[in-house]
Amino acid sequence: MRRFLFDTGIFIYAVGSEHPYRQPCQAILRELQAGRLAGEVSIELIHEFAYVRARRDSRAIAAHLARRIERSCPLHEVDLADIELALNLWCEHERLGMRDALFAAQALNRGIDAILSADKGYDGISGLERVDPADAEAVATLK
Repeated sequence: MRRFLFDTGIFIYAVGSEHPYRQPCQAILRELQAGRLAGEVSIELIHEFAYVRARRDSRAIAAHLARRIERSCPLHEVDLADIELALNLWCEHERLGMRDALFAAQALNRGIDAILSADKGYDGISGLERVDPADAEAVATLK
C-alpha cells in the first residue's frame, strides 16, 4: 500500500450532509476500516475535525467520531520543522490555507508523497500529489 496523508475534509464529508463528495468519502472510509487503505493523519486533523463537527453535533458526538479517526490511523505530531516548512508553503501557495500548509509540510517531512483531499489548494506543491476522493482511479493508486 502507498503511504498517504488524509485531509480533514475526507472525514467531514463522510459524516456530513448530502454533498457530491459524501459517497466517495464514505467508500474510502469503508476501505480504511477493511484494511485495504492505510492512510495517516496529523494530530491537528483530530482537532480540526472535532471543532467542525461540534458545530453540527454535541461535543460528545464530535469527540466520539474524532476518537474513531484517532484509533484508525497512525498519527503524526507537529514539530518545529513542520511549522517552518508550513510557513514557507503558505507564503508560496496563495490558495493554501495555513492548516493545509501544515498538513502538506508534515507529509513532505515524513516522506509521504500523496494527500487524499478534495481541496485544490494542495495542487502545485512540489513532491506532493493531491488525490481527489471522487477520482476512483486515483484513489486505487493508494491501495
